[in-house]
Parts: sequence; structure tokens; C-alpha cells
Amino acid sequence: MVTKPITFISSVILYSQMPRITASKIVLLSVLSLLITVFYLNIFSSIKIENDLDGTDYDLDYIENDIKKARRLLNEIPDPSQNRVQFFKLDDNGYAFSAYTDDRKGNMGHKYVRVLVFITKFDDFSCEINSKKSNVVTLYELSENHNMKWKMYILNCLLPDGVTFNDVNSVKISRSSSQLSVQIPIRYRIQDEKMMTPDEYDYKLSTCVPALFGNVYYPRRIIEFVELNSLQEIDKIYIYYNPLEMTDEATERTLKFYSDTQKINLIEFILPFSTRDVWYYGQLATVTVLDNQTLSETVSGLFENRKIASQRTALKFINTKINRSPITLNNIVSSKNFETRFTKCVVRPEMVFEQGIHHTSRVIQDDYETPSHDGSLLRVYHYREPRYCCENENLLKQRYDKKLQEVFDAVVLMLEV
Repeated sequence: MVTKPITFISSVILYSQMPRITASKIVLLSVLSLLITVFYLNIFSSIKIENDLDGTDYDLDYIENDIKKARRLLNEIPDPSQNRVQFFKLDDNGYAFSAYTDDRKGNMGHKYVRVLVFITKFDDFSCEINSKKSNVVTLYELSENHNMKWKMYILNCLLPDGVTFNDVNSVKISRSSSQLSVQIPIRYRIQDEKMMTPDEYDYKLSTCVPALFGNVYYPRRIIEFVELNSLQEIDKIYIYYNPLEMTDEATERTLKFYSDTQKINLIEFILPFSTRDVWYYGQLATVTVLDNQTLSETVSGLFENRKIASQRTALKFINTKINRSPITLNNIVSSKNFETRFTKCVVRPEMVFEQGIHHTSRVIQDDYETPSHDGSLLRVYHYREPRYCCENENLLKQRYDKKLQEVFDAVVLMLEV
């Protein structure tokens, strides 16, 4: 039997099984459920055991712990108006952002609070967590800084004795050379990946799109991208963008429409320094199928081995000779061979410590695997200028032609773009 691969429109990193606690956004229903939980638990914590009508005993300490956990989860949910990457200035040569707790027992140490930082030169740092000094502080350089002026690091701060992750809401970091310090709020909480269960994931499949730049992201291209991902059963699309560069009203209106309908999660991303001084517009900071099978079934099959942390997926370049939307339906001429260097990755993020642009740079356990996939079951399509030939890649057209065209036309008409 001939097998057919599922394909992806290019310039995305596909994330399989997004952990609930590490995801920065929780759906409204979850918020309401937590509010009800807190209310419910507070009622029972106020009941006196001797007044219970049926004689049931309640473990008030256990209930109190549940209340604390629910409140902590509520505190993690950011205000929608604050849905942005916030940079905290250390000095003229350093910015910090996105602190997170890491409870994984892996090759990067255990019980650490980690902070993403942009700095222009290596330096010594100190960390203070809940007014206690961290005894072990290290700086880990990401592998794709490419000798640019601004380089990205992960600052690792060992959790002090007597402090638990549940009690940590921020970390104070200080730079030795300047003696200046800044308080960074906790944005994510990563659990021990070996203890996580299937119900602890918000989404089965989600896509992370690097920061939007240039003029290629016009409204119809965005509509096509979002709707094609939806047809392929992608649960959520995360898009990083700079609102200062959104000068086109139609593009802004299109992004807002998909944000309001919860098909995409817009994350404001404004670098505090020139994009010319950091690798590829700061992309490192945004990235952290068989026939008759769905995308979900195919990806699940590729990850049946529980030691696989990521699949590096080959791609094909597609000519964009016909400049008529939908681009993916009107252009099918591709390169003959697969591209195996500039790949994209399907990852289980809870198993990854450092994710590069084209490959997984470091996994959290030494025995985790990051195999490369040859494109036979899963592949990425990258739509580029017309210079490739000489094969026809019409799988997208065969599978989604009518459905994509119908929904594309409907949204274009509704948004008048």
C-alpha cells in the first residue's frame, strides 16, 4: 500500500502535548473551574467537624493544601492585557525575562529556578529567592547565538533550602559587574516530566510561530495559515508579534479576529534593543502520515517510544510562482530532494531543555532521543521564491482543496481583506 505524508506550511515549530502548568495561558473554562474549586474548598475549610450532619471527618490540612494549590494556579494565569513578553532591564548590557521553576530531575540539575537573559558579555550573577540566597548559580549559553552582540543565556538558580516551588513567585537576580539587581516574576512552572499524566496537558498539538517580521504576513496569508492548521487538527497556534510594526489595519484586524475566536494566542514581543544585533530577530527567544490517518494519530505513532523527545522533520521547498491565494493550493511545484539541514521539529517540550531553530539542542535526560525523520510520514513545506523544480507536491491540494478554499473565502469575505 502506498503511504501519503501529512504536510505543514513552513516556518513553524510544532509542539506535541503542551504541559498544562507550563503553558502561559489557560482556557476560560479552566479559570472558572479553579474559581469554583477555591470557593468550594473554602466552604469546607470553615466547617467544624463536630457539626457535620453525616459524621464524615475531613482532613483540613489536606483541604488547606488544595486551597493553596488552587490559589497558586490562579496566580499563574496572566491578565489577558499582559499577554506579552516583558523584558526587565539589568543595565545597558543586560535584560532578563521569563523566569520559571523546573522540577525535572535531569542532566541540568534538580530544583532550579531558571531565567532567560539577553546579555552582551559573559558575567557572574547571584540569585535571591524568597529572601534566601541561592548557593549554586550558573549561566548556560544557547547554541545558536552565532556570535551576535546580544546573546541569549539561561541563568540557573538552585532553590535554597527550606523553600518549595509552590512558594516561589519571583526571583531576584544581580549582576556582579554592575551590582544592579532586578526582580523577575515566575511565568511558568515545569513539572517532573516523568510524573505527568495525559490529563495534565492543555493541548495535544500546538504550533509556535516565531516573531512576525517583514511584509510576508499579509491578511490572506494569515487566514490561509490558520485555517490550514485547523484542518490538520492543530489545537492552538502561538504567534509572537511586535504591535509597533503592525501598521496595516487589515492585518491587525485579521490577527484580532483569530485571537478573539481563540484559534491563535497572540503574544506581544518587542525586543528592547536593535533586531540587527541579535540572531534572526530574536527567534531563539520565541521558539523555546499514513494515508487515512489524522495528524494526531501519525504524530502519536512517531512518539510511541517514550524516550523520544523530538522528531527533526525534513522539508521541501515549494515554488510560489502563482501569487494567488490560497498559496498552498495554487503552488505545487517543489524541489526534487528533501532539505535535511534547515528542518523543523515536533517536540515534547517537557523533555527538552534547549530548543534550537532547526534542531533540539539539549534534552533534559541523557537517555532521551532526538531522531531525524526522512519526510516519508511527516514533512514541512516551505514556500519560497520560484527557483525550485521539478516535482509536483499536491498532497495538500488533494486532501484539503475544497475545505480550505471554502473556509478561506468565507473569512476573507467576512473580514473584507
